[in-house]
Amino acid sequence: MEEYMKLMSEEISMYNEIVLPKKLCSLLPHFLSSWLRTTICASGLYLLAALFCLDFWKRYAASSKETIPSRRVMISQASEGLTSIPCGALVSTTFEWLVVNGWTKCYPRISDVGWTSYVMHIVIYFVVVEFGIYWTHRLMHDIKPIYKYIHASHHRYSKEVVLSPFAGWSGHPLDGTLLETPYGIALLVVPIHFTTFVALFLVEAIWGVAIHDKGEGKGWPIMGSNYHTIHHTSGHHNYGNYTIFMDWLFGTLRHPKGNANVKKG
Repeated sequence: MEEYMKLMSEEISMYNEIVLPKKLCSLLPHFLSSWLRTTICASGLYLLAALFCLDFWKRYAASSKETIPSRRVMISQASEGLTSIPCGALVSTTFEWLVVNGWTKCYPRISDVGWTSYVMHIVIYFVVVEFGIYWTHRLMHDIKPIYKYIHASHHRYSKEVVLSPFAGWSGHPLDGTLLETPYGIALLVVPIHFTTFVALFLVEAIWGVAIHDKGEGKGWPIMGSNYHTIHHTSGHHNYGNYTIFMDWLFGTLRHPKGNANVKKG
């Protein structure tokens, strides 16, 4: 166990020093260095992905005469997003601390389990995370005080016209934090490669952008932005994260109009 803890601590330190100056890492507590590294990476990916989507979205909107939210609205969304991401990063950093102390099922090397087990672990991890995020999200709507004081802020953007790629992380700082928690809790019950966990948390920063860009992709069974837009306009459907499976399983799925290339739930 001591060797495992040393190995995981060294690996996290390596990631920190890729993003932060080595001297700064030596001055800051390990936890703070990890939190700062995650915050910088997630914030950068969020902004780059949003700007990338916005560029293509504006081209599409110009041809379809779709109304684009004002610059003021998008700046407000981006500001809220950059405030929320550091809070969400606390989830990742806290669970990294649990990993270093040997309280999770994480393993440091794929060679420790082999590629077949690695792939199986990812599949199981995704199912557990999808289940956890679905019910966390749904309960954030169903439990009125949580919705009123935390999640309702994100749902100010309840009309399609005010959604933009920057809306993915906008809202109360605790909103994204609660929705990120299943990623960490799953570490306690599912074996998962540590670097894969770190990467998946950063992918979530991009995914939050992608499902708010009002695209028209028909990538069933993926929870694309055409499905998630329905969540914002109805408030009672399509709670899932990456896929529509949990909504299909628990009866909250609503398909986009005219989406003929899907299997009906």
